[in-house]
Amino acid sequence: MGHTSVSSRRISPRGSPPNLRRTPPKIRKILVIKEKRAAETEDPVMDELLLASKLKRVDSATGCVSPRAPSTDIAPTVPPTSTTTATVPRPTQKAPKTPYVILPACDTFEKFRKTSRVSVDIGGTLIKVVYSSVMDDELPEEKNGQKRKYAYEDGKRVLVNFKKFTDLDRLINFLREVWTDRKAGDVIHCTGGGSYKYSEIIMKELGVRLQRTDEMRSLIYGVNFLLSTNVDESFTYHHDAIGLNKFQYRPIAADLIYPFLLVNIGTGISILKVDSPTSYERVGGSSMGGGTFMGLGSLLTPAQNFDELLEMANKGDHRNVDKLVSDIYGGSYDELKLKADLIAGSMAKCNRFGETPKKQVHKPEDIAKSLLLMVSNNIGQMAYLYGTRYNLKRIYFGGYFIRQDPITMRTLSFAINYWSRGEIEALYLKHEGYLGAMGSFLDEEGKLDD
Repeated sequence: MGHTSVSSRRISPRGSPPNLRRTPPKIRKILVIKEKRAAETEDPVMDELLLASKLKRVDSATGCVSPRAPSTDIAPTVPPTSTTTATVPRPTQKAPKTPYVILPACDTFEKFRKTSRVSVDIGGTLIKVVYSSVMDDELPEEKNGQKRKYAYEDGKRVLVNFKKFTDLDRLINFLREVWTDRKAGDVIHCTGGGSYKYSEIIMKELGVRLQRTDEMRSLIYGVNFLLSTNVDESFTYHHDAIGLNKFQYRPIAADLIYPFLLVNIGTGISILKVDSPTSYERVGGSSMGGGTFMGLGSLLTPAQNFDELLEMANKGDHRNVDKLVSDIYGGSYDELKLKADLIAGSMAKCNRFGETPKKQVHKPEDIAKSLLLMVSNNIGQMAYLYGTRYNLKRIYFGGYFIRQDPITMRTLSFAINYWSRGEIEALYLKHEGYLGAMGSFLDEEGKLDD
């Protein structure tokens, strides 16, 4: 299947992944200042989604549409936890400007009122951070008619906050600022490949111990927790709508969450069948994921990082490099129900074999667009096939490859809709890049690295 045309080094222990550069000491202070200034303008689309409170809701079970829907009183799904005691209250803070989720007031999360918790997921490209904070002020979530209780008897609320970095030193400097109550013996939860590579650096720089959690288990813990706790965690994307109407929340009752398929798109792709909070299986995957997009993009365009490559893709016209059905048949292929603007061959117009050699005329923006469609379209088709194999109607896409990018979501949604003949919708997660970090935050059974 094609897609409808859219116009629109080896790492040393002291090193960093390809895009997680360790900044030279002389300019670290300057970059830290720049990081502070840029923090509030980073990822505007994502932040807008995470913090908006007036998006349309479409109930997953009934299909009923409403401006908003109250959450249930069912306790959130969290992994088994151990009890800890603390005597020193934590200082309260103002409402964060970074994305956050307010935790329900219950015994499970009460310990975070007095003791901070920090978790990091260090991948091959990004570092994702989840950390707790406490505040006294009432939040919008408490004013929207939701039944769940958020404030404890002393009036304090516990939040989990979300932030990302591409530089290890910026991460460490940030944690020094926000993790003010840390002391010797405290533990930072960590998952991802970087939890092995950078454990010594993190422990030395922050003066804490590191608890390493299993990457796949953290992923499942994170998605289970967010789906059961955050009423507006999942959403669908509708390209033809205007503004924020493109995004529609799809809340689902806690007792109807399972089973579902989770397609996690990172460097590669993992497809997981989740039957319950404790029962899951990796049923498939692919090597052609975000790493493919970045690798080919690096070879074929001047983009210097993932965000630049996405920006190029948003400006490009893939029809200049992709061969469409109409390029072959002069129009649609009605016998096979192939529309004229479907992609017949990704980058097929770049073929110069058998032709007189001439200067390459294809724009990098067009190549980037074609790359993004090629990767996204194949992921969408594969996700549908696995969903069909296991008879699963709910397919969630996660991983930081998506980035709430309109082209990516439109392509994935189109593929699912096309192959299912409109019976299945692609579902996205607002905290898509933070699932592993969120699960590591909750996991009490990791391995301590002293």
